[in-house]
Amino acid sequence: MRNKKIISDVIIKRVQRPVPKKYPEKEIEPSYAKPQFKPISTKFQNESGFKSWRIAGIAVFAVVFSVTAVILIALRLSRIELVLTPKSTIVAVNKSVMLSRSAGVNSVEFSTLALPYPMSGSFASEEKKSIENKARGTVVIFNKSSKDPQVLIASTRIESPEGKIYRIPSTIIIPGTKVEGGKIIPGSKEVDVAADKPGAEYNIGLTDFTIPGFKGSPKFESVFARSKTEMSGGYVGNSQIITKNAVDAAVAELVSEANKNLKNIISKKLPEDSMFLSGSEEFAVISVETNPKLGMPISDGRKFEVKLNAEARGTIVKETDLAKMLLKNDVDLASLGGGEIRIKNINELDIKLLGYKFDATSLKMEVKGNATVEAAIDIDYTKNKLMNNRIGNSGDVLNLFPAVFRAELKYHPFWAGSLPGGMLNPMSRGRIDIQIISR
Repeated sequence: MRNKKIISDVIIKRVQRPVPKKYPEKEIEPSYAKPQFKPISTKFQNESGFKSWRIAGIAVFAVVFSVTAVILIALRLSRIELVLTPKSTIVAVNKSVMLSRSAGVNSVEFSTLALPYPMSGSFASEEKKSIENKARGTVVIFNKSSKDPQVLIASTRIESPEGKIYRIPSTIIIPGTKVEGGKIIPGSKEVDVAADKPGAEYNIGLTDFTIPGFKGSPKFESVFARSKTEMSGGYVGNSQIITKNAVDAAVAELVSEANKNLKNIISKKLPEDSMFLSGSEEFAVISVETNPKLGMPISDGRKFEVKLNAEARGTIVKETDLAKMLLKNDVDLASLGGGEIRIKNINELDIKLLGYKFDATSLKMEVKGNATVEAAIDIDYTKNKLMNNRIGNSGDVLNLFPAVFRAELKYHPFWAGSLPGGMLNPMSRGRIDIQIISR
């Protein structure tokens, strides 16, 4: 048993295998290639961020500016539209009213209106007449003979270079010479002259004249005449002539034409709250001018001119004064608000002036018809009162103005009524359009 080995005595040698070297684990990369990015510099990042903030700031400013502009424009254009219907009633009128140039308890004050209204036109004259007219004109006669004045008696002749004779109608005195600044100044006198005989041959232009009566004396050279106007109007023969009948017919035609527009002309010039009394219109002719003058001939087919210096005249009263007199004791003022009243259709009433004269100091008229009477609303007074009381709706308007039957108040734009007071609300700023509509 000496050679018998026990298993425990056997030592088994472990063969040490070489330990493989450890390498860092590698990540498995995908088969596709990664994009390559270059790092962005810090400076570029700062500039890009600044630009983004700048653009955003400009956009915000533009939006705020636009909104503010829209609001300001809306506030500037904001307004209130107020439609008022005054209280009214109908009254039958049948009264005689006295008018006076000075106001009285039982009369209505009236005044007259006179407006320049010239008229003119061209007219033909059909009348012919055998006429003989002398040419006429104006000359200036000079006196260079001495310091003494020179007397020329009536019918003194003056002669043109062609031998045409004209005469002085009345005696004249021509002053003598005088000295001014060391120079001798001849005396002079302007005078109208007429041809010695009728006829067109005496119609001449500007020229110098001698005085035949001084022929053979020194005064023939020193006392002479010179034309101021041409000599004209000389005529002999049958011709159309401007007669009084032709002028009267022309004036009547112009007056008839003026009367067609007379009421409109006067009505356009009426003072505020004044009423023109129908039946008082008058076209008054002050003077008449003709060209050529009355009695002068005109060539066949030619017309003559007529000019009228005239006035459009009429009588006016204050409308509220007349309404008070017509409605005196016939209207309950309290039922119409207790204030001023007016007759809406006053021009439609039958009004007659009795014995009218333009220069009369008092007049009488009769008035008949159904008068539509309504409370008179003063727009300026109403607007100021609305501003002072800060009215916000139609009901407040009715409470504030007892003369108003109906009120309709609108804000434009609609939200303007919700704005605070001061300079924002259109009521406070007086941006109120008031319209009066009768029932």
